[in-house]
Amino acid sequence: MKFKLFLLTAFASLVPLSASIAETPRTTPTIEHSQGNYKTAAPDWSKITWDTLPPVQQPGFLKIPKNLISTFGYDPSRSWTAGQKVDSVVMLGDADDAFKMSLLSLKSISTVALPTTATTTKPTLKDFGLMQWQTPKTLVKAMPELSNLSLSEVPPLAALFSKNGAGLGSSTISQAIASNPQAANLTLDKIDLSKYSLDSIPGLDKTQLGKFKSWQQAYVNQIPKLSQVPFDKMPQPISSGIGVVGIASVVLGTAEKGDRRAGNNYFVSGSVVRGDRTEEVACPPSIECSYLEMGDFAGEQGGLYGKRWASGSSQQVKGGYGILAAVNGGKEPTGRLVYGSGFKVALTGVNESLGTADFGLFFRICARPPFQQKTCTPYFIGPVPWLPVSENDLVIVGTGR
Repeated sequence: MKFKLFLLTAFASLVPLSASIAETPRTTPTIEHSQGNYKTAAPDWSKITWDTLPPVQQPGFLKIPKNLISTFGYDPSRSWTAGQKVDSVVMLGDADDAFKMSLLSLKSISTVALPTTATTTKPTLKDFGLMQWQTPKTLVKAMPELSNLSLSEVPPLAALFSKNGAGLGSSTISQAIASNPQAANLTLDKIDLSKYSLDSIPGLDKTQLGKFKSWQQAYVNQIPKLSQVPFDKMPQPISSGIGVVGIASVVLGTAEKGDRRAGNNYFVSGSVVRGDRTEEVACPPSIECSYLEMGDFAGEQGGLYGKRWASGSSQQVKGGYGILAAVNGGKEPTGRLVYGSGFKVALTGVNESLGTADFGLFFRICARPPFQQKTCTPYFIGPVPWLPVSENDLVIVGTGR
């Protein structure tokens, strides 16, 4: 069966973005990581959150056909602009396998979220983005304990039934749903959600996000305080990546070309394949191939000695799997899953005269249709500026998974 996907991105050729890449990551919290006489600025995942990530550098959009929306059970379509924050581009379903955000509740989020200096008012149901498409029926499915409460104990539902002309008095919610099926299927966006606090629905703050209908299509920034949760405090914490570290020996610029004698085993960069692992891919012969060449602490006998990390500005590789693999022409910048599958790290540009290499993060869109395998687009949303590396610095390579 063939599905038609409509996609436009403005970075199909992934032009180098060295200026912006070099400037923005200085705000990324880091800690010094050293090994022998070498060191690097490693990400401090105890202080890095969705909110602290630099903005996406290039615009794009994804439009999913209606027949696929019914297959997925929700609509992962979206658009984004250059300079937009990552937490307003990534949906919960995209990165749930990486971080298990569906296991969080508003209460558990509040216990690990970093404090913010921003003055914020107490969040309402409108601020809890996934509430807008919930109905009385889906809420009771997510929170069975609601069924025996009276409507008067849950003001938003009382307002919704009343708006539909249902005079149900002291009925329990389960009785109200049974006697007025039309109102039971009304979405909560039919009332003014900004008038109701989060505790206007008893137990809402203790309910896991994954219990709610179509939780996958809520953006990260639509869940109160989720953008302030450090990546190392997620239900599935991020991998530090420092388990495998090489040495940045030399960076080589755009005059370099792929060489048929340098096969896949010469590279640490490549495609992300099903199972969310990096499969190394060599640069095609005679095609531009700027890269970072690495050394190993064990010298010539080390596994990383002489290995190349090719630039995603030079090389696009096959990416994605399942139905969504057709997005972006099926291509993503070559790179690695250094910190797990939440995002791919790509070399975005090199400066041979300065001996520096710039990196960026790329994100993807994923869906898991009921009773089917997960499907993901290539990693094509980005780049998000990341930590640069200079010659003789350490290079965090990670496990590739």
